[in-house]
Amino acid sequence: MKLKRLLFGLLLLLGISSGAKADTYFPYPLIPDSIGIFQKRCDYLARHFWDFCDLKKAFSAKAKMAQEFNVYISILKNANPDSAIASVVRFNKQLEKQPTDQLFMAECAENLLYGDTAEMWIDELYLPFAHAVASNKRIDKAAKARFAHQEKILKNSLARFPAPSLPYTTREGTAGNLDNDSADVVVVFFNDPDCDDCNLAKLRLDADISTTQLISEGKLKVVSISLTEPTQEWKEAVASYPSTWTVGANPDADMTIDLRAGTPEFYILDRNHNIRFKHLTIDQVLDVARQLKKR
Repeated sequence: MKLKRLLFGLLLLLGISSGAKADTYFPYPLIPDSIGIFQKRCDYLARHFWDFCDLKKAFSAKAKMAQEFNVYISILKNANPDSAIASVVRFNKQLEKQPTDQLFMAECAENLLYGDTAEMWIDELYLPFAHAVASNKRIDKAAKARFAHQEKILKNSLARFPAPSLPYTTREGTAGNLDNDSADVVVVFFNDPDCDDCNLAKLRLDADISTTQLISEGKLKVVSISLTEPTQEWKEAVASYPSTWTVGANPDADMTIDLRAGTPEFYILDRNHNIRFKHLTIDQVLDVARQLKKR
């Protein structure tokens, strides 16, 4: 990733700034020489990248547009987040009356920023693409259903924002909800009792001294939510889970919160119930517990 970033930086500083047009589908904007800071150069390109592209004609060569879109996303990744998001909103506004083309661009964004083929998931940057498709009345409902679902899930799961209401059935058979699980730090452990990696993660979290001490001090709470029906078989499977944990089941949790990484999956919430971290591995969770214990 560092090498790619360096090469792209050289492209910005040498190629685009000198007006190079080789192998580009349309002319790139010239960055004023007065802008010397790398991120500021990216901010400028984010604002002006499509200036010389006739969007009403350009999609006659979709493969070329997809290639240019890759460059555009590379620029946005290196720009100030506010500048990047504003650029995406403007771009989608321009495509509002071109529903087929807007859908195509959203599919490209999905591949680069959200799906399995993405080098890095950047939810804040992808969300405007999903929202644009989901809210465009010119796009067929069936075609935009996936994006509407993704928009809902991402809005529920953005870091630094409140965690969503998430009901579950406890192993005791009572109704619970993530809304009511509070502590200085809440570790939400999404799992499947039939998943070997989940069971290993459970054992490691249970055996971790820092985590155990933080729980006993009332500073940390573990909420284990299995993506399964709360059957008798499930209750037997989780009977060995620590008594200090809150253990529940909700087979449809992935319809509310972003669990595209599969299980095991960890979220960490703060005392205000905001999502501080998501998509954590067990190693990262244990490292967080160790850092908290040192304070």
